[in-house]
Amino acid sequence: MAYADIKALVTSFAKVTQWLAMSKRMLLIVSPFLAIVAVLVWLAIVSIDILTAGRAYVEGESLWSKNQKEAVFHLLRFAETKSDSDFRSYRKAIMVPLGFQRARFELEKSAPDYAAVRAGFLEGGTHPDDIPGVISLYQRFHRVSYMKSVLDIWRTGDDFLARLDAAAEELHAFHLSGRVDPSGLGLILNRIIQINEELRPWQNRFSTTLGEATRWIRSTLFLVIVTVAGTLVPIGIFLTQRMVSRVDRAERELKELKLGQEYAVKLAYHASHDQLTNLVNRPEFENRLRLALQTATNQGRQHVVMYLDLDQFKIVNDTCGHAAGDQLLRQVGALLKQQVREGDSLARLGGDEFGVLLENCPMHEAIRIADELQKCIADFRFVSEGRSFTIGASIGVVHIADGMLTLTDVLGAADAACYMAKEKGRNRVQFYRPHDSEVFLRRGEMEWVSRLQRALQDGRFVLHAQEIHSIGDQFPRNNHYELLVRMLDEHDKIVPPMAFIPAAERYNMMPLIDQWVIQDAFAKINSLGSKGATGGTYAINISGTSIGDERFLEFVREQFRRYVMRPGTICFELTETAAIANFDKAARFFGELKSLGCLFSLDDFGAGMSSFGYLKHLPVDFLKIDGSFVKDVAHDPVDLAMVRAINDVGHVMGKKTIGEAVDGEMGLAALREIGVDFAQGHWLSPPGPFLAQVAAGMARTGTDSAPGWAVPASILNSTT
Repeated sequence: MAYADIKALVTSFAKVTQWLAMSKRMLLIVSPFLAIVAVLVWLAIVSIDILTAGRAYVEGESLWSKNQKEAVFHLLRFAETKSDSDFRSYRKAIMVPLGFQRARFELEKSAPDYAAVRAGFLEGGTHPDDIPGVISLYQRFHRVSYMKSVLDIWRTGDDFLARLDAAAEELHAFHLSGRVDPSGLGLILNRIIQINEELRPWQNRFSTTLGEATRWIRSTLFLVIVTVAGTLVPIGIFLTQRMVSRVDRAERELKELKLGQEYAVKLAYHASHDQLTNLVNRPEFENRLRLALQTATNQGRQHVVMYLDLDQFKIVNDTCGHAAGDQLLRQVGALLKQQVREGDSLARLGGDEFGVLLENCPMHEAIRIADELQKCIADFRFVSEGRSFTIGASIGVVHIADGMLTLTDVLGAADAACYMAKEKGRNRVQFYRPHDSEVFLRRGEMEWVSRLQRALQDGRFVLHAQEIHSIGDQFPRNNHYELLVRMLDEHDKIVPPMAFIPAAERYNMMPLIDQWVIQDAFAKINSLGSKGATGGTYAINISGTSIGDERFLEFVREQFRRYVMRPGTICFELTETAAIANFDKAARFFGELKSLGCLFSLDDFGAGMSSFGYLKHLPVDFLKIDGSFVKDVAHDPVDLAMVRAINDVGHVMGKKTIGEAVDGEMGLAALREIGVDFAQGHWLSPPGPFLAQVAAGMARTGTDSAPGWAVPASILNSTT
């Protein structure tokens, strides 16, 4: 029906089009509205067909339920009368829902026989004119939530129907057999009644869900029609207006050209300027800096670049909100613009950071401008919500001369100088000098940040281990290792720890590295099974920034839950200076993990003069005597006395002692004579890949549990 209506509509539309061809102008004006009307009429016809099909489903459900009830009624009469006419009445009634069932079975096939589908619906009582719509509705919406629920309930009803028909056949066979068995007959009747009772709520649910599906389809179609109409009508109005205005084509094209030029100017402006402050943005600033570098190289011109970072911006942002922070940035941008020269480039580089490019500017003039910029911001008072704020600016200054610097070099040098200004007390100007060791170190550390981030992402950290040898009388002498993190560069060469650890500590990346070390160490120890997880001790270094982080503590607990091992296998090692600087946090961290059974070691012990005063409050198990005392213990009486004092106090407090940086037989003998429990150093065993070191230790012991490894007798027994 819908297709015939659409065909008639298209024919009518063609006739109207021919008639309108006599007037081209009229056709141009009316054609958009005719197209809109055609689309809306087509949507209306489709909607009517879908709603008609939905009504047919509702009628079909009514027929299904009515005939199912009639079938049960005649079946119960048949049980009482044993009359074949009652059973035939049952068969006639049950054929209606069975017809719907056959139609559904056929529709669910990948290639349905539509003649069989039509026959099934006709048998179910569906009007012939409604059958195409019923089939179309199933094909369009059988996967949609509401219709899917309807079909699922329909399938469940058909399952009950199959059980009912089976019981009916059993009842029919029972009467045909002439049996006189009241109990058997009662069982069959009870099953029929039970099936009917169980089916009733499903019929109600089917009716309710089908109603919801019909209402959903109606609402969806209404929304589609409204949306299409709301979209097409404005489009039609726009197209009509455009067609009418073609009479004034020349004038309009001229206006459009002018508007296009203005738009291009605005677009170029927005592409090169910060929307908040209307200053030059970072890409444009970098473009201008590239050109300045070229003139410095080709023409020998001198330029100066400044990098400004506001010192108290975060306080304003956190106290008064982002709107106040934006207002502050606008006011600071306007203030800075008043201080630079005509033709200089002032840019907002991002956040609270600004850049200044002074072209053709001698250094003495740049110094004056930098001081004025710093002073005007220091004198500026920002007022918001009745509160007044004083801010400052740390400024890094780089002099471009002789074209020796690239864009990356200039921005990196300016950034490093700015951060040096912050570290020296903020609100000051720091000049970059190529041979300035502080700025050079800062730039190197800043470059390490990105390298460390890439190394973490690319998995270019590895775990090494160094054996800690038992030289005392304790028994058994379990293997003891200190785990050391190493980094691989882009060529898989090992990077020394002191090359990247300072940068990681300065830029707060040590917690991430600590987490990597702990996770990798636990995984490797766990992979050793009883060889590594029950025998021996593994010392893991952690940084001072990690111990105060509650998330880090929970991370450690999670690793213990994830990997099955005895907590006493793990010894967390913290430097004495880090423990004292974060004493309360260290005490809490030690206490939390001590309750799990972990061990703790204080590294570089003795470097701080207040060591003994804090020691009695920290639940540590090992004291690692600082290597500065150990390396000359055999020759320097002061170092000998210091090592002896630390060892004696440690033993009195029930702690084991470890001598670091042992570099010869005489030093080892001196430690043994003093009574130090353990020794460690490159001379005894250089660090190596973790699993290889553990395997070597186990090979020397000849056992799986790795107990009883000590320094070779030739070294331990030596006294010279």
